[in-house]
Amino acid sequence: MIVFDVIVDGTKVDTLRPMASKLRDLRNFIDQQFELLVEKYGQNVHLNRRFEY
Repeated sequence: MIVFDVIVDGTKVDTLRPMASKLRDLRNFIDQQFELLVEKYGQNVHLNRRFEY
């Protein structure tokens, strides 16, 4: 499963766990969530992708 760690100012604040498995669906999910994260935390938001087994 692919998960995305939300990094704000160098610290991990949240983890996004999308339920979709298709790349197109993942991309749409991340685009939507990233807009919400920028509104919530400001411009200094980064996402790190990792695999969780």
